[in-house]
Amino acid sequence: MCELATIPDTAAAAQSGFILAGTLTAVGMGLGAIKKSPSGDRIECHPNPDSFGSATSVGELYANQLMQRLAQPVPQQSEFQWNWLIYGAVGIASAIAISNPTTRQTLADSPLVRPVTQAVNQVTYRTPPVIADVAKNMDSIAVLAIGHAEGNLTVSGQYTSLIHGHIDPSLIGGRKVLNKGWCSNYGKGGTLEQANQGCLKRTQSRINLIASRMEKHGLPPEQHLELFLNILDLWNQASPRVSDVAPSVAGNLHKKGLRGEDFILTTRVESFRDETTEQLSAGGLFNICANPANQAHDFVKSYPHRSEQWRAACIRWDQRRRATAIRNVLKYRGYLQ
Repeated sequence: MCELATIPDTAAAAQSGFILAGTLTAVGMGLGAIKKSPSGDRIECHPNPDSFGSATSVGELYANQLMQRLAQPVPQQSEFQWNWLIYGAVGIASAIAISNPTTRQTLADSPLVRPVTQAVNQVTYRTPPVIADVAKNMDSIAVLAIGHAEGNLTVSGQYTSLIHGHIDPSLIGGRKVLNKGWCSNYGKGGTLEQANQGCLKRTQSRINLIASRMEKHGLPPEQHLELFLNILDLWNQASPRVSDVAPSVAGNLHKKGLRGEDFILTTRVESFRDETTEQLSAGGLFNICANPANQAHDFVKSYPHRSEQWRAACIRWDQRRRATAIRNVLKYRGYLQ
């Protein structure tokens, strides 16, 4: 259990909340100590000193003053629902604690609250126009970058033979899946035009989420276009979990001082690390590297098969190739020198 004393801001907020909670709880308990007399027309007060043992001194003071006033005869009233005061105390105390930024962040990172927080951030975040239009049409920068990384487009945006249809080299599940379109649509079928339009819609669907997460981790996407395109490429290439954690990975690496190509490449590689096992995980890529017929096999064969060094070498080889392709497109289009 986390000790509040180790988090100064949270401790201060909680202390303020508990003081108010103690005050209102003491008041509620005082009212609960009032008993109706047998005569039926008076209320007698029998305070129990032990009832206030856990309250703050402020709570005791207010409670004692209230008890003195209630000791006077008053007309009979319906039974007071003093438990609502306790509910109110808890609510107000929680509101005071949550008003603290550190406390809010702690709650936002909890497993129960995180999905709701992420949904709210995505809805309320306003994607910069330069980012919102990265996959607007076939001539957009994200299309060229991802298409070139996939091998379906040249650096200038011309179609290669692969865009018309090729077997996915990952062979996930042992299946031979036909890829088509600039994003390699992984067996979704249709004509080339339908595949290209489907790629546009799928890519557009993730832009706002990735942009908002980058912003959250101190990396405004419009200021880090190359990183944004690389994370968007991860969304296209790998399991959603990879691109989901990439903004956080990038944020941590950026705080450590990493910049440039090493920053991009390390972000891509470390995003494949499974949060549960803490091992690099990329089933499709590992199938490619394990096949002697593929060029990737030459980069991993010196390491024990499927060892962590083997996994790292396999992922790094592929991610370096894709990051280089994206960088070349950015240079060709004048975004980078």
